[in-house]
Amino acid sequence: MRLESSLAATLSPAWQGYLVETLNALESFSTDRLDNLYNEACALYPIDIVTDKLMIPVLEQLGLRWEKRSAGIAEEHFFSAWLRNKLGARLHHAAGFTRGRQLILSCLPGEHHEISLLLAALGVLQQGYRVVYLGADMPIGQLLPVCRQTHAAGVLLAGRGLDEPARIEANLLEIAKLVRTAGMPVFVGGRFSVLMQRELEQIGAQPVGDNITLGLRLIEAGLSHAPNPVMRARKA
Repeated sequence: MRLESSLAATLSPAWQGYLVETLNALESFSTDRLDNLYNEACALYPIDIVTDKLMIPVLEQLGLRWEKRSAGIAEEHFFSAWLRNKLGARLHHAAGFTRGRQLILSCLPGEHHEISLLLAALGVLQQGYRVVYLGADMPIGQLLPVCRQTHAAGVLLAGRGLDEPARIEANLLEIAKLVRTAGMPVFVGGRFSVLMQRELEQIGAQPVGDNITLGLRLIEAGLSHAPNPVMRARKA
């Protein structure tokens, strides 16, 4: 199999092997093969390394070739569904053990591609946080009640960015309102945060870019300076 991305070219032969095998599993729509490859990689390496060296290259490869393959969209949907199941299993497993602060994760309005957010959620869980995962195409205006009900430590919004100026402006206005009213850090990731970095910073949101591994570090750093949500709730 020919790997098309520049990122894949920087991987070691071992990780390139994992990447090719994972893409083959996607092409054959084999959940068992995906599970075996992922579990093997996670048994050998920390999950952040697996995300950086395998999951992100898979995501990039799918993005480059989906228009060129007759089942390209189906492969992307299959990968999303598989990741969603992985996240669900980890959320269930972590529920009885994790006592860390809670984060709310959702895609921006109009964003239906969840893969990057799912990978971020898996990384956040690995860091010891609890997760309220709201998924694709989430109205920003409905996040405030979730913030208040869960006493979360922060919110992560993600999206690739849309071409319609009206939608971009509406997202910025809604994010600004959430920043003013939520009383917690509001992080924004994905391509939208790259395109709108200056505007997001001006309204008090924290852009974390479209590199998942680096973004998780920026979220960790941002939360280290945030007030304890339990103490905030008591004062309220």
